[in-house]
Amino acid sequence: MRLRGIAGQVHAQRQLNAELGSGRLAHAYLFAGPIGTGRGTLARALFAALNCREQQAEIPCGVCDHCHRLKVGTHEDFITLAPPSGQASAQIKVEEVREVIRTLSFKPFAGSYRMVLIRRAGHLNPASSNALLKTLEEPPPHNILVLTVQDPKEILPTLVSRCRRVNFAPLDSGLIADELGRRGIEPAAARLKAAMSGGSLGRALELNETKLMEELGRLTGHLAKPGGPLEDWALAEELVGEHRGQRIDRQGLAESLDLWAQYFRDLAVTAADRPQAALLELAGAGGIDPARASNAFSWIRKAQSQLIGNAAPELSITVLLGHLRSLYAQAPDT
Repeated sequence: MRLRGIAGQVHAQRQLNAELGSGRLAHAYLFAGPIGTGRGTLARALFAALNCREQQAEIPCGVCDHCHRLKVGTHEDFITLAPPSGQASAQIKVEEVREVIRTLSFKPFAGSYRMVLIRRAGHLNPASSNALLKTLEEPPPHNILVLTVQDPKEILPTLVSRCRRVNFAPLDSGLIADELGRRGIEPAAARLKAAMSGGSLGRALELNETKLMEELGRLTGHLAKPGGPLEDWALAEELVGEHRGQRIDRQGLAESLDLWAQYFRDLAVTAADRPQAALLELAGAGGIDPARASNAFSWIRKAQSQLIGNAAPELSITVLLGHLRSLYAQAPDT
């Protein structure tokens, strides 16, 4: 049995293929890595490899009853548990976990194996985490549980210790751009979305190039206007507020500055007479030489590191905007 239909994640595929081949699959896995990098896809591929009855050259056929029902989301032995979408503070409730645990007491209904995929397991609350502990340690035979997280620190160490870890890396931007192209997205937009995706195909699919350019316009319009620390602080508060829930999403806030970094990177390569290397439309954006644009790029990356750390977010962005504003003040064409 071997996995099929996975883009990227060579290390994760190699690990699971080896375990499939040796018959040493774990009863529970922790798929750790960025959202949108194939964690759920790999879980489904593993389920297909275990249950397909018409395998060809040890690869799931993709068309038998088991494969078809998995593809359309109606297979009774593939159970997905996840928090409500679109709610940053949503939780996976203990009642939902207990219902799944009751299901595991029965043999798989149709296939050789049942799989429970717990998406965004960091949303398990303390009660649901504790309810899951015993099952992760000693699940009934022919049941495999897969928990997905961005960082294992999101869940209790006792949950981590009961799972075999599989690491997922950010996807290559070229691979993402190719996949977007296969889905009918224009090459220029595909390259831009891939560059802004942080290695996540899921995030790339959600991005809207029109909104990206509107966001960029907010930055350039702000920098082009007269102003100082008070105006910069106001914009910083606005940006931070867009990533504030019960707590600040520091990772998301830092990633939102990727567009700024791309802009100044593109200014640098365009000023260096390499416009073909730019991803953004920079008509009329001249006036900053390559050295200053490169400095701006470095300042943005430094600010992102500070944001992911424990720096005050409004202050970090205000200081960054002050640096960027100084570039515009020095530029001869502005």
